[in-house]
Amino acid sequence: MLNNEVCEQFLSHCQHGKQLSPHTIRAYKQDLASFVKLVKEQDIQSFDKTQLKDYVIKLHQSELSIRTIKRRIACLKSMFRWLELEDIIEVNPFHKADISVKVPKQLPRNIPKNNLRKMLKAARLNLNLAKEDSYSLSTLQALITTPKQVNKLTCLLAVELLFSTGMRVSELVSIKIQHIFLSEKKIKILGKGQRERFVFLPNKELSDLVASYLSLREVTKPKHGLMLTNSRGKEASPHFIRKLIREMSSLAKIDRITPHMYRHSAACQLLESGVDIRFVQRLLGHQSILTTQLYTYVNDNVLQKKIAKANTRGAIS
Repeated sequence: MLNNEVCEQFLSHCQHGKQLSPHTIRAYKQDLASFVKLVKEQDIQSFDKTQLKDYVIKLHQSELSIRTIKRRIACLKSMFRWLELEDIIEVNPFHKADISVKVPKQLPRNIPKNNLRKMLKAARLNLNLAKEDSYSLSTLQALITTPKQVNKLTCLLAVELLFSTGMRVSELVSIKIQHIFLSEKKIKILGKGQRERFVFLPNKELSDLVASYLSLREVTKPKHGLMLTNSRGKEASPHFIRKLIREMSSLAKIDRITPHMYRHSAACQLLESGVDIRFVQRLLGHQSILTTQLYTYVNDNVLQKKIAKANTRGAIS
């Protein structure tokens, strides 16, 4: 069986068998297209450990980042594991192959508190909301009269929810209306690996905003059951939310902000406020506590700066 055919079968298995997210499927397609392009067409049975090492060398010789190289190798490893389980190949070239790739530890980029305030202020002003205005339906109803204006409300809701819950942008756009429990102030999220968890609306203000949005989204005549919608009544995509956040950071006159930076900021603020790391892990949907621990390094950096600024040693010299 040729490489290209095998890749198509594996992608079908990932989409229908494993029910991976569309985002993951797109990434796998890109990774496997790279594999087929570099190793050319051949019978998958003949792909051995030597060719695998050559492929990894070619990846390193490209201009790809270490993280992308590691992801492409992981994708290929997953495919060969599936081929082995399905008895399509007799020997897995990854068995005892020394092709480990070390990824330099990068601290997550979070948003400074001052910029968080500027973003929220800009999102509210964009809707002509005064400082004292609430998120009640009566207040927002007077401001949202056309489908285009719903986009502004979508941006405000995204800014509020991304920071308050720490959810991923893919999780945000996948929220079903039936999974919103306003009386309990919680939302069911479908995260990576189809794992379910709950995130929580911390106060009445945010709960009122969600309730008002569910009512005002009808201005767009939505044709779907997801919470977020665009002005044409279609499902809001991750790209659409990123665009709204990017435009809002420009309006706020601050450095470009991405939805994922809100996730980092939510984690850092919770840990800084004294929330137990296990609770933060559960809220963010991290499978391993090691992923969550990365945010403690960010807090350590802040702590180091504060200690240096305090200069307690200087006070006794």
